[in-house]
Amino acid sequence: PIGCVRARGLVGGVRVVKPRTLVPDPELAARVVEGCFRKGLLLFAPVGLGGGCIKIAPPLSIPEDALVEGLEVLGEAFEEALG
Repeated sequence: PIGCVRARGLVGGVRVVKPRTLVPDPELAARVVEGCFRKGLLLFAPVGLGGGCIKIAPPLSIPEDALVEGLEVLGEAFEEALG
């Protein structure tokens, strides 16, 4: 479950929360980041209040197809972590 998504430029954060609340879910955030790592996508360890925010910060020179691929991997990791 995603509480909110915020971004400025190419740096963004996805707040992972417990179902039907706004309480951070650091365990789920860590599982998503680990799933991304296993698939070859490097992300920062969960950050923010309670460790429930996944930080996304691709290089400014990233090709569009690589950005799309990274977001697909992030989506797959969320599905697997929830699932």
